[in-house]
Amino acid sequence: MSTFLATQGMRVQRHFEVFEIDLPVITGTCTLGSSDGFGTPLTCDQAWTNEYKTYYFTNENAPILPSISGEPIYRCMTAIKENTTELKPGDGLSARGSLTITFNDFTKQDPNIGAAGVTTAVKNQGTFFGKLDARQIFENKEVRLKLYRVESDGSVDLANGAETRYYVADSFKLNPKNGKWSLECKDVLSLANLSEKTWPISSGGFIRLDVDDSVTAIPVDGDTDYSSAVFVRYGDEISQIVSVTDNLTATAVLNVTTRGGDLFAPVSAVLLTETSASSHSAGDEVFICELSDDETIDDLLTRILVDNDLDVSLIPATEWADEVAEWHSTDVINTLHTESESVNTVLNRILTGYLMDLWFSTTENLVKLSAISVWKESTATLVEGKEINSYTINKTPKKAIRASRALVVYDKRDLAFSDDTPSYKKASQFADNTLISDALFSEHKDKQFDNNFLLTEDAANLLTQRYVSRFKFTPFVRPFKTEERALTFKTGDVVDLVTSVDQAADGLPSGNIRAQILKINPRYEKDGRIYDVTTMSYEAAFNSGTEIVLNEPLGSVNLYILAGAPSQSVDLTFILDGTYSQGATAIRAGAFASGSKLTIIMVNGFDGQADGGA
Repeated sequence: MSTFLATQGMRVQRHFEVFEIDLPVITGTCTLGSSDGFGTPLTCDQAWTNEYKTYYFTNENAPILPSISGEPIYRCMTAIKENTTELKPGDGLSARGSLTITFNDFTKQDPNIGAAGVTTAVKNQGTFFGKLDARQIFENKEVRLKLYRVESDGSVDLANGAETRYYVADSFKLNPKNGKWSLECKDVLSLANLSEKTWPISSGGFIRLDVDDSVTAIPVDGDTDYSSAVFVRYGDEISQIVSVTDNLTATAVLNVTTRGGDLFAPVSAVLLTETSASSHSAGDEVFICELSDDETIDDLLTRILVDNDLDVSLIPATEWADEVAEWHSTDVINTLHTESESVNTVLNRILTGYLMDLWFSTTENLVKLSAISVWKESTATLVEGKEINSYTINKTPKKAIRASRALVVYDKRDLAFSDDTPSYKKASQFADNTLISDALFSEHKDKQFDNNFLLTEDAANLLTQRYVSRFKFTPFVRPFKTEERALTFKTGDVVDLVTSVDQAADGLPSGNIRAQILKINPRYEKDGRIYDVTTMSYEAAFNSGTEIVLNEPLGSVNLYILAGAPSQSVDLTFILDGTYSQGATAIRAGAFASGSKLTIIMVNGFDGQADGGA
């Protein structure tokens, strides 16, 4: 017997699928009133003891299969429709995946054989799925779709021969027109209900008595636990807590630092916010702020997702930390989260602000995190006629996301103020002016990010640089089809494409097309599985031979950031063209990897100065 990967290269393949769902059961004593029950929490008066039963289903035309752990595999699946997750580069959160399984119903069977209430008469009456629907709640139950192939000797390896795709059940529906049942399933990331939840979660605290703008003993309600609070907001004022007196009592008091002024992070000592003291009335909300103090991107994302009920085991912590350390080695977050917002809004602020993708991998059963950078190296070359089915690829321009100039506003003065631009101090803009001429693009195309209070100067500069570097040329979406035997890449991978739709300037096929895999979607057809793949191409940067032209005034710039923070050693040339530098440290090399070589060329009267002189 062989594993799924070991048999992937077979030229002739016969595919089938097995669908599994785990549903709660009660196998001990089960009564419903004065009658025998049917072995499920809905049909037993007895308490459920965390026991599950796995049900197995397969295609109507699947090979003859043995039982699994004594449970039959019902041959009743008539259709499988899967719409996998799709990355949205630059937009943060991916599109959620979904799965729908359609079943033919059948009689003379019962889903709870062995339960006291399942007599011969009950087994023979009604239908299998009708009874299952009446006895269970399907929402958020774990499901697995296992993709198998028959091996060359005609055998099937049920234990090791499948690729497993993980979802959770959403709803179970009967189509009264044809008598078929459909189970709709959703992306596991949907368990966090990101569009329906908020973060930070409001504690419901409030001020008990009126206070003026100088008192530092704030009387608060006795129902809220303030023991772990570090900063609180009431109205447009933020205070740092020194101690709590009589917590969770009717005389609870927050002892805070002197009202108004600047507030600093306890560990990093970074300025978090300015604030102004004001009077407050009894009943005013006391919001416990969440603190980010030298917090890494991956740690903050993890905290938000886990606070919203995502199982921490679905987050590969080491993998996330490595990704952030490689591509955001200098970025930490120092701020206060001062109001409840939609979790989607909070996540997108982080992901777009640091230009990262977040999605759920149905095949790995993990939430994935990946940085967007032109410096990412290809992991494979996909050739039309091999990995890409011949004549199935085409390309469509994605004009909406092209930008030769990008701007983000950052450094919010007072975190309690609105998110409008006047509340911010600084802006970062990056432009590639080499593309602007009558011979190329006649004018800039701009990308303006939402104002972002999370970003530091380096983070803002890196964001605008990376976006322009990735999207300054029109990206093309290139969909194609591939066979299962050629599917050796995953969603999120960076690959090189060699196809008939891309010619080089000399008329030969171009081998210089770099793209990211955005989506891999299986289609379940009568003669087997085939995969629709969606990629997006971009202009890659290379370790040597890359030139970066800087033709705008340079003030305290970091060349490492202006190069897009490459994670590997590089050999780069910076051309300082006809402008000037200024500032205490006008130009810094930055944190290039060991072994890097930088060449700086000054042309057209570049005037290099710093505060100390020329």
